Amino acid sequence: MRLRKVTAAQRFGACCALLFSAFALVAKGEEVGINFETVTSDGVTYTNATVVTKTPTHVTIRHSRGMASLKAKTLDTAAQRRLGYLHQDEIRPSGLPVALSGPNTDPRLKELQERVRADVTDFLQQTDRDMLWKLGALAAIIYLFFCYCCWQLCKKTSNRAGLLVWLPVFKCIPLLRAAGMSPWLFLLLFTPLSPIIFIVWCFRIARVRQKSPLTAIFLLLPGTNILAFLYLALSGHPHDEPPKREDKKIKLTYQQSHQASYG
Repeated sequence: MRLRKVTAAQRFGACCALLFSAFALVAKGEEVGINFETVTSDGVTYTNATVVTKTPTHVTIRHSRGMASLKAKTLDTAAQRRLGYLHQDEIRPSGLPVALSGPNTDPRLKELQERVRADVTDFLQQTDRDMLWKLGALAAIIYLFFCYCCWQLCKKTSNRAGLLVWLPVFKCIPLLRAAGMSPWLFLLLFTPLSPIIFIVWCFRIARVRQKSPLTAIFLLLPGTNILAFLYLALSGHPHDEPPKREDKKIKLTYQQSHQASYG
């Protein structure tokens, strides 16, 4: 009688284990059993691979060195197509780079975009509002100082800055005038010719301010361009001379000639 109780308990436990295993298998994914000679995922190649289970996002395989769980979007194109992750209309030509095949065809690009979006969201959530206000105030002060430097640059080249120098983008119009260039070149700044116009502007503004061509080169180089711009905007004229002291001599000569005429 005791043996029957143990056997019944064992049978009950075995049934529960089978039910639990079946539920876990269904929750994990369907059993596929597809064989691959080679499967590549994230640059790693697995040989003699057999797909054990498959879910909408992951694949579990048994290969020559053991078992591995792989992301479906990291598999090679042939494996994704065979497992049904990649339809025929979504397959890009083999010789076409990812950048030319469209942004939605590369799953790694989607993952990178989602990761960047999540990082930005976490940063904004963790950042205090007071800190955001301080950063905004600092950015406003830096922008106003930059506008002031542009105004000084226009003033020292005998050009009227006006209100445009305080407006974003439109400040390029008085800066072009300060360099002796046509303001209509402002329209070409939104074309591929903008780098050429900027290079010409750097050398023209350095010549108008009577600085050396080395200043224009520093204005083009990253890192030194800020210092070069501040030097052009805030420095004095290189050929400024103190006022001449010939007024007294002229006055004395005039006085002597005036006395001689009356004498």
